[in-house]
Amino acid sequence: MNPPEPPAPDNFRYFVVGVVCVAVLLGVYFVRLNAQVDQQRAEAAERLTICRQVENIARAALPDSLEPVDACKELKERYSKTTAP
Repeated sequence: MNPPEPPAPDNFRYFVVGVVCVAVLLGVYFVRLNAQVDQQRAEAAERLTICRQVENIARAALPDSLEPVDACKELKERYSKTTAP
């Protein structure tokens, strides 16, 4: 009769489970972070669109204005920074 084999150490199994758990947690974190960034980018695009519409209305209302209306300059700069790679 063969003597029973000693049980394999569970250290490697615990290590693998730990690595998988950390990978899942990091994945969830990055998915949520990406969703937040996408939402902020969409909100910035919406604000810029509204600002441009207001700017166009102001230009139409004051066609003889000497200075061009550039109310969206700051928003344009911010939006270009968020969409730049």
